[in-house]
Amino acid sequence: MFSILFAAIFKVALPLLFIVALIDALTMSRTKRARVMRRSGDTYKTIASRLKVSPTTARRYALA
Repeated sequence: MFSILFAAIFKVALPLLFIVALIDALTMSRTKRARVMRRSGDTYKTIASRLKVSPTTARRYALA
């Protein structure tokens, strides 16, 4: 009984979590995107080119 309930919850919850993560990624602000990119190891120059801003602005976004 428990395994059937767990499987049903897992089947419903996993797609919902994926949708929430996708919406978060699509609506992320520039500063949040810059912070995420910087944490993943991107340089300020790379972040600047992806966000179409200057490297100084990219640094400000990443440190905000």
